[in-house]
Amino acid sequence: MSHRSKASTQRSPLQPVQPARPADALLRGSKPTVNPFEVTLERLGAAIKMGLYEPGDQLPSERDIAQMMGISRTTVREAIGLLVTQGILVVKRGRTGGTFVSNQPPLPTVLEVRHRLNANGATLAEILDHRLIVEAGIAELAAQRAEETQVDELQDLVDRMRQIDVFSEYRKLDTQFHLLIAKTTQTNRLPAIVVDIHAELTDLLQTAPYSNAQRIHSTQQHQDIVDAIRQKDGDRARQLMQEHILATSSFLKGLL
Repeated sequence: MSHRSKASTQRSPLQPVQPARPADALLRGSKPTVNPFEVTLERLGAAIKMGLYEPGDQLPSERDIAQMMGISRTTVREAIGLLVTQGILVVKRGRTGGTFVSNQPPLPTVLEVRHRLNANGATLAEILDHRLIVEAGIAELAAQRAEETQVDELQDLVDRMRQIDVFSEYRKLDTQFHLLIAKTTQTNRLPAIVVDIHAELTDLLQTAPYSNAQRIHSTQQHQDIVDAIRQKDGDRARQLMQEHILATSSFLKGLL
């Protein structure tokens, strides 16, 4: 089901219609049975912060979001209202109106990230351990199942990373890279798990200091992983992904 809202089909010729986005995997996660408002708020906010919805993008309609998440439109409306209050979303009225991502959404502070982790009852170490086990296994499976066209897509992302020197843009490509590796396993469940993991880390990654040397090193690790997947070397793909994630984990633990 396309998540494009009815309003989006009425855009002017100068506004191209947005294709389906990887955010679907996050919004279509397991149906929230407890605290649906908080879960909706978290998933929408994470999709925006991860760059799955970019500044200026229009969100799906309240009805479409409610159907994807298995919740009421009232819950969606309340979550959107709070994100508008926080300056993350803006609502435009009229024939071409709808809910859009703010052009300059606010970034959290490290202190706010700490408070959110504590409120969710999760520790950074637990999240990072979960990522290490899951994504290393996914890389091994990707080496066994990835189609050639998908490996080419991964290579294209790495090539684009080499040309990017803006941190926010690099982070979007990085998220897309890890999500695409999960998709190459040809399963529906694993991409959703990877999106959930990155959603938990996105606030912290946004607050992290950024350096060109770090970007170059990370991009080379991505390239090595793509090479292992192309060569169908599952053991090496797993090892390289473990090294990549452990390097990021050490970096993030230093912040908190």
